[in-house]
Amino acid sequence: MTEKQQEIRLVYTGVRNLFLRIITSPLSFIFTYIVAKYLSSLPNGEVVFASWQSLYVLVLGYFTIPADIFSTLTSRYASENKPVGGILFFNLLFGAISATIYVFLVPYLVSAVNYPDYFAFYMASLLIVSFYIYRIVYAIARGKTPLVIGTITVAFQLIRLAIVLVAFYVFHLSILGVIYAYLAGYITQALLSSFRIKANLKFDIKTAIITVKKSIVTIIYYLQLILEATIVWLTIVILHNDIPIAYFESALIIANVVSWSYALYDGLIAKLGETKDPSIITTSLRLYFLISTLWLVVVISEGHALLFHIRRDYLTAIYALIVLSLSNYMRGIYSIFYYSIVMKDKALGLEESENPFKGTTAKLNVTNITFSIIGILISVISVFILRSYSPYIIAIGMSLGVLINSVWLLLTSYSISRKEYNFKVPKRDIIVSIFSGGLISFIFLQLKFVSYINMIEYGLLASIIYIGVNYLFSSYARNFIRSAIKELRKILM
Repeated sequence: MTEKQQEIRLVYTGVRNLFLRIITSPLSFIFTYIVAKYLSSLPNGEVVFASWQSLYVLVLGYFTIPADIFSTLTSRYASENKPVGGILFFNLLFGAISATIYVFLVPYLVSAVNYPDYFAFYMASLLIVSFYIYRIVYAIARGKTPLVIGTITVAFQLIRLAIVLVAFYVFHLSILGVIYAYLAGYITQALLSSFRIKANLKFDIKTAIITVKKSIVTIIYYLQLILEATIVWLTIVILHNDIPIAYFESALIIANVVSWSYALYDGLIAKLGETKDPSIITTSLRLYFLISTLWLVVVISEGHALLFHIRRDYLTAIYALIVLSLSNYMRGIYSIFYYSIVMKDKALGLEESENPFKGTTAKLNVTNITFSIIGILISVISVFILRSYSPYIIAIGMSLGVLINSVWLLLTSYSISRKEYNFKVPKRDIIVSIFSGGLISFIFLQLKFVSYINMIEYGLLASIIYIGVNYLFSSYARNFIRSAIKELRKILM
């Protein structure tokens, strides 16, 4: 396959999956809005919403983090057509263990958030198990048939929204209704992925055991995520107040929309499984900076309005939203480098007998988790110093450590990936995207609009200006836009 064909296939996979993510984004926003609005409107609404966010962070921030321990290597081995069926069993086993531990801790957790709905907290254990199943099937799809990812994302959004509407407005459930919605969504994604992936699903116990052993290296990376998730709980311990958490989480909900653009490199692992051509990384970077920066512009520009429509009080969380959005943006770039390192790390190869902790991935993860402790301490110290200030100020303090960690992750992964692949850095394309994106975001932030009509109008205007600037000053953007227009003409005609 020629370099040009590789680029087209990689770009097509990423753009298609992101497009499907974007066209379902109204469903995601509606879901988020309904959950935040409905829970916040209940008696003692701020506490109910903050309790749900604390539970969500707890379940998906702690007990489901091990669900991804095998994911990266599973994707690599699936892309290399190795038998990965046995890994499904191990992930399900770990999910059951994680859920069991969680169940024993429920009484303490309920008392910590001051929301005495034991049944909802116990039901969240099923959410843990379903997430483990979904993540490992997703990992296999990412390595072998990444186009499936866009399809299952659409299904997830549709099912999740339908279930939460019924749960809220027919059965009048609260937190339990959100749990049911996520549960149905994860199960749907796992089933659809299972039907469509074309990987080698042979149950090979030897491959599964090797994957488990070598995946110990990636545990270090997920420990960092666990440490970051503790910011929420440490803040509760310091303040004995859930309200700043609601401000932080409302900003995080919107900032996480930036991570949708990670779909742009869904095809990266599959392509690196075929060839270690450095141009694959260069293409991924060009594509990410061009489109993800546009996505970042839209999210930040409409930040005031999005926060306002969740709850008017959260409007002041705009600064925390900006910090967290930039953090997510940088982690997307980091992931491109990280996956490229994992795919070339000989110590993580299935047939290699070398100690995986002597490989480049292990060294990178050890360095990152060591530095991440500094970032977490900065957040905790900031919360302590700002404890007497307004909730939105405290939310900014909580966000600082996450941003610092993201900067470090980006720098260290870039250094190693560049050394391993010696890829070309598309400096001009990057500079044009960042400069235009930053300037447009700053200008539109000053408008502080909140109406839905203005959101559509200014969102389109910001996008048009960004696309126009990149078209004029970036040859890659120019070629990409021309190719996109040609494809649209073919579809329409």
